[in-house]
Amino acid sequence: MAARGTTSRSKTEFSEDIENMGARYSAQSEREWTSYGLQCFSGDATKAVSVLGDLICNSAFNSAEFELCKEEVSQEHENNYQRYEETTLENVHFNAFREHMLGQPIKGDRDLTQALSLDNLRDFHSANYYGDNITVVATGNVTHS
Repeated sequence: MAARGTTSRSKTEFSEDIENMGARYSAQSEREWTSYGLQCFSGDATKAVSVLGDLICNSAFNSAEFELCKEEVSQEHENNYQRYEETTLENVHFNAFREHMLGQPIKGDRDLTQALSLDNLRDFHSANYYGDNITVVATGNVTHS
């Protein structure tokens, strides 16, 4: 959802900003962490940090994009039978950590996905994406100041 627009950038503007920098955006969510990355030229490091900061701090959480995202996740649930390793690991985690957060599916419960609301997303984001929970890493020829 993060890359689908912020209060200051539309989804298209976000993509264009990255493309104009010649940067490569990546995002990944796992059981205990989420990673957003921009691989860019050293001269664009300040702009990259600004873009990522905007992405995390000012996510727009557009309702139409949210519904589209829920549909995409639902399709991933439907196609799980084709990903044997991922499905096996999900089942192992469930059986090993049944009553713990680690036992829950990374993409959520397929039956509850459609019941999620935009308010749930906003509450989760505000409870988990703030300064003390965020680490910024810059590597390469970068002036860290």
